[in-house]
Amino acid sequence: MPVVNVRTSLLSKIFSEMTLEEIIEKLPYLGLDIEGLDEANDKIRIEFNPNRPDFSSENGIVRALKGILDVELGCPSIHDLRTSSSSIMVDEQLKNVRPIIYGLVAKRAFPIDNEELTQLISMQEDLHNGIGRNRKKASIGLHNYDALTFPLLYKGVSRQVKFIPLDGKKECSLAEILSDFDVGKKYGHILEKFEFVPILLDSKDKIISFPPIINGNTTRVDQATSNLFIEVTSVNPKSAKDILSILSFELSDMGFDLYSVIVDSTFHKKIVTPILKPYKLQLDFNYVNRMLGLELTHEEILVCLQRSRCEGIDKGSGKLECIIPSYRIDLFDKVDVCEEVAIGYGIFNLEPLHPSTYFPGRKNNQSIVFDKVRDILIGLGFMEIINPDIISKSLVRDVFLEDGHSDKKLVTLGDSKNTEFELLRNSLIPSIINTFSKNIHEKYPQKLFEIGKTFSATENEIREDWLLCVSIAHNTTDYTEIKSNLESLMKYCFNAIVTTPRYDTNYFLTGHSARILLKDQKIGEIGEIHPQVLENLNLRTLITVFEFNLSTVVNILNLDQIRIV
Repeated sequence: MPVVNVRTSLLSKIFSEMTLEEIIEKLPYLGLDIEGLDEANDKIRIEFNPNRPDFSSENGIVRALKGILDVELGCPSIHDLRTSSSSIMVDEQLKNVRPIIYGLVAKRAFPIDNEELTQLISMQEDLHNGIGRNRKKASIGLHNYDALTFPLLYKGVSRQVKFIPLDGKKECSLAEILSDFDVGKKYGHILEKFEFVPILLDSKDKIISFPPIINGNTTRVDQATSNLFIEVTSVNPKSAKDILSILSFELSDMGFDLYSVIVDSTFHKKIVTPILKPYKLQLDFNYVNRMLGLELTHEEILVCLQRSRCEGIDKGSGKLECIIPSYRIDLFDKVDVCEEVAIGYGIFNLEPLHPSTYFPGRKNNQSIVFDKVRDILIGLGFMEIINPDIISKSLVRDVFLEDGHSDKKLVTLGDSKNTEFELLRNSLIPSIINTFSKNIHEKYPQKLFEIGKTFSATENEIREDWLLCVSIAHNTTDYTEIKSNLESLMKYCFNAIVTTPRYDTNYFLTGHSARILLKDQKIGEIGEIHPQVLENLNLRTLITVFEFNLSTVVNILNLDQIRIV
């Protein structure tokens, strides 16, 4: 999870009527975690959820705190967004490369200080990693406005064009930057399939940016800079709009006056950026109370929304219109509005209650089976782990090496804000091997198992199954060892025998893997993990694994109707 440093002196200054302890006590009720407090260095480290990129700076956190502490209520707004004649022309050649560019100008009478610049750069990187998907979807350039001349031209050029990159001393070609610079090696793959690459020039033909790789040195921002130009390049308008909106409120909180920029494209209509218009969601007052289990009046709900830095309008007939500031890109459903009401009401004010009626019950047969599996595996020396159901595409590719578990069978998340959480897993193997990669400093042998839900897409539906994955890591583990554990589990848990006909796949070592069959029906697979997979995850020990579908085993053995041994 990303972390932001917030100055304790700033919190004490803004909320002067409260002690620092009282302020910190309220932070978790905004969905924030306290990672560490260092009063000697005037810092508190706060962990925030990636779906709240506005929390990637201390100003964003202070903005939310002002609401729940009744210092400022309602939507923050930038009333003085000033129009300007500054413009950016977009070249036709970028239509299929990186076609979107948005911008704004920020001015104030005094230069940016070190703390502000540090916060701004930190926020830039968090936005790159989140909304920007490691710069693939969007990237940000921060520039000294006074060092450039409008209008700007955003165009495509060959890789032989030269300029002086940020912090550089001499001119380098774009090809050299992509091949020799660390930043080029890291992000160059984004541009590798294009004949032309994007650059941003001012009216004097100075290259000020090579997005999404690096800025030019002529517009370098330092502590003598008082006027800024911000540009966001992207593959889609929404990402650019969201990022620039978040940055606009950040710069406004820093005391900058904001000026619009006109973007004139041959393949998109002329647009004025940033776009800061709030958006609206419609729902019922009764829906809010029903979801929260409260009996708030209409007026109380409206006040709760104001404390969450939103606005509410009573439209009559029990209808509520919620007005949401443009930087709150995490709110897009009625349930999200209910959560904001709960935050404004104060999570600490919610009181736990006992159910009005007692409903006696018992474990279902599936839970009994799972508990029996756990008992046997713990007895065999294994430790249970629990991993998230949502994983990254890169982890799947690193483990399955583009084999039968390709993206086509996976259920992906739409508009994910974090590259670590992109799809619903259809196997537990990537998660368990990734766990080993995080435990390389622990003693071996390591013996882990997980019972977890998986998801796979079919033509008409998304299928959900419960799988078991068991794995061993040490320098001499082999197919024989993992198979003996499989046979012991099946015998003592299910009183069943499985067969293991040879089956080769990319992610298992050739000749050291098999399918797992129960009553001639496939339930899973077993084998030694391929060395390439181990190398991909920086593992230096051997790993063996078996995985099978517990839901299928329950059906084959008819365990819903018989008592397991």
